Amino acid sequence: LAQDLMRLIDYANAPIFGIDSTGQVNEWNRKAVEITGYSREQVLGRNLVEDFITPEYQKSVKEVLDNALEGKGTDNFEFPLYSRGGKKVEVLLNATTRVDANCSPIGVIGVGQDITERKNAEQEVIRMAMDLQRLIDSANAPILGVDQYGLVNEWNQNLENVTGYPKNEVVGTSLAECNFIDESNRASIGQVFGQALRGIDCQNFE
Repeated sequence: LAQDLMRLIDYANAPIFGIDSTGQVNEWNRKAVEITGYSREQVLGRNLVEDFITPEYQKSVKEVLDNALEGKGTDNFEFPLYSRGGKKVEVLLNATTRVDANCSPIGVIGVGQDITERKNAEQEVIRMAMDLQRLIDSANAPILGVDQYGLVNEWNQNLENVTGYPKNEVVGTSLAECNFIDESNRASIGQVFGQALRGIDCQNFE
């Protein structure tokens, strides 16, 4: 049974590591080798936190491992590992207590998931959103936006210049009821934005 368990750990399609009660690595499966570039022989007996975790994350990772040694597991803890070649690998970690025959804690088993691609995709979305925001703010045309309730949530610099109303005074107000829109046009503007919220575009509305 023990050999079957060791084979399961070694060939698992997820990075799995183990440490003893002093924080020394005593388990390092093939997937951990693959994503870090460190062989099993290079890591066994070394301190996981001090030798393989970047300084800014050492405290938080050590806290997770210490909690596991006290019987308090941690699920879905995110932290970066750096491979032997310097590549940043984002890891989602579940840490559980390893116990002996008397159920006394003797170490920690960490099962990870390489989420580097997901994190990179999230960062790309953030970058694109920031680029779009800069484009809106610097556009040489008035640009405004409303939420699903018709409340202003976007008001660029050009629109501030045209209307004289700063963004902080406009955001959160109902566009169809704003003083800077002629009362006779408020109903039609409200209708146009209502249609847009239902997916019906309107072009060249004056």
